[in-house]
Amino acid sequence: MTRKKETLDAVSLPTSDLAALPPLVMMMRDKIIAALDKNDVEALRIPIDWNEVRPLFAKSGTFKAGTDPIEILKTLSFDRKGRETIVIARAVFAQPYVKITRGPTTLYEWPAFASRPSTPADEDDARARWSCVRFADLARSNAEGKPRPMRIGIASDGVWHYFWSED
Repeated sequence: MTRKKETLDAVSLPTSDLAALPPLVMMMRDKIIAALDKNDVEALRIPIDWNEVRPLFAKSGTFKAGTDPIEILKTLSFDRKGRETIVIARAVFAQPYVKITRGPTTLYEWPAFASRPSTPADEDDARARWSCVRFADLARSNAEGKPRPMRIGIASDGVWHYFWSED
């Protein structure tokens, strides 16, 4: 009989202190933001290709292996041109982040509330949180009306692991 090993993640308190990020995480974050500032989803190809492995933009099985990552981002964007992707990624990076330790791996994840749920402080905070949700995911919000936000995860070694919403 094989037992499934449970892993518990250690999740830090949310922070907005960018100076606390490891240099390689900050470099990848800066590359992604520089690409977003061009307002063209194609510009994200630079940080995607700079990565040693392609970041995941959807859970496995959603797209055929080898699908161009920019085409995936366009397909996942409500406008099919990637504009929604750009706006959401900016909104995600505008939020505090958490440090997640999972075994030997350390990830930095934006927005913090995706892994460490809390009640919005005020109406502005609630709006900021909803800005991290894809239009297509609005219907997937849970029974309490909490959104399923997009998340960006960058490992401590600077590898961009994912930009997706939870299942």
